[in-house]
Amino acid sequence: MNDYLYNFSDSEADDSYPNFFLEWDNAVSAGKKPGFYEPEELTEIIEIYIINNQIKRANHAINYALRIYSDDDELLYEILLLLNDYERWNELLTICKDHKNEYDVWVDGHFLAALLHLGMEDEAFLLFKRLKQKYSKNKEDISVIYQAMGEALCEVDLFDSSIGVIQEAINTLELDINFYWLLLPCYIYLDNKKKVLELAEAIQKLDPLNSTTWFRLGISFQEIGDNEKAIEAFEYAQSLGDESEEILTNMVFTYDKNKNFNKALEKAKEILILHPESYVIIMMAAKLNSMMENWGEAIKYVEDALKITPQVESLYLYKSNFLLHLEEYTKAKSALKEGLKNTKDSGGHLCNKLSKLNKLYPDF
Repeated sequence: MNDYLYNFSDSEADDSYPNFFLEWDNAVSAGKKPGFYEPEELTEIIEIYIINNQIKRANHAINYALRIYSDDDELLYEILLLLNDYERWNELLTICKDHKNEYDVWVDGHFLAALLHLGMEDEAFLLFKRLKQKYSKNKEDISVIYQAMGEALCEVDLFDSSIGVIQEAINTLELDINFYWLLLPCYIYLDNKKKVLELAEAIQKLDPLNSTTWFRLGISFQEIGDNEKAIEAFEYAQSLGDESEEILTNMVFTYDKNKNFNKALEKAKEILILHPESYVIIMMAAKLNSMMENWGEAIKYVEDALKITPQVESLYLYKSNFLLHLEEYTKAKSALKEGLKNTKDSGGHLCNKLSKLNKLYPDF
């Protein structure tokens, strides 16, 4: 679709966009000059265009922002970060080239990332060599350059090269825990569990009382399939005060993988106290109860799910099956009839199941 034939004011999602964005978009659509906008507003305008794949309009907004606020380093940084986050590597490379003569380590870090993601490895390594010279006298800046290069190499699956760059940083610069965090995903992708465990131990020693550290380590242990260590890490993170839904959810699923259904259910209940309409956790609680043959409890959770999504056909099948385990044949049929009333039964599964039950239990 041509960017300039699309008008966001005509979109059904009109209400979801801020007024300043619609005013900007209307002006652009009409070929008029936009008025005054704060840097934060321009950043949001750019992001909306990128999300909607309106790249010409995004570029127009970027050029306008950088022209009007040419001395605003923070705005430049936010735009570079946006382009990186949304993987707009060509646009990121263009801006970095335009600002390559500025003494700004963040621009150079994004420059490296753009080159590598565009497959320009030789150019990236040449630039990396020059940047090491450029920032050799600034410890913080040279660390940023190493981190940017190491992270980008890992992102493009050049794991051995990433390890080489980060190991060079560890050997030549002051101790920095960030380098250990950057090495972790490389060894995870290479399935080198021994190295992952060694790095995890080093990170634990450097930052032992940080709940975020333990949560991130738990995720790393999950990724190498070590559920016991993942649970230990998550439990320790929780003991340090992390009661977030994210950590509790990871604990539920890790306990489940470890076949510790009681513990998984305990954590699921903790989440549902805080977030009673969390559909995924409700269904997980139903599953866990069914695994433990707590059919009555499983039915209660399915009923909670039905209050949220009564149109989901499978829920009626679950409810019916759980009732069958309790030998509640009449109620099992009623659950299917309820499903036929509330859903389209697109696959005919409810109707087929009801027919089978009528044949098996004609007296109920």
